[in-house]
Amino acid sequence: MVYSNMREFTIYQDDDDTWVAECKELPGVRATGKTQDEALSKIKSALLIYYPCRCED
Repeated sequence: MVYSNMREFTIYQDDDDTWVAECKELPGVRATGKTQDEALSKIKSALLIYYPCRCED
């Protein structure tokens, strides 16, 4: 997937070992997962819902 305006993500592991992905351009939009890949996949899905016209397959 290509995100033309949503390129920067912050991914980190919190105190309970959950991975968190956040998008810098959308403060407060975050996704969590048991792995980095899961958190990243979830944030990408959230962005497709938030900005459906800005994402392409």
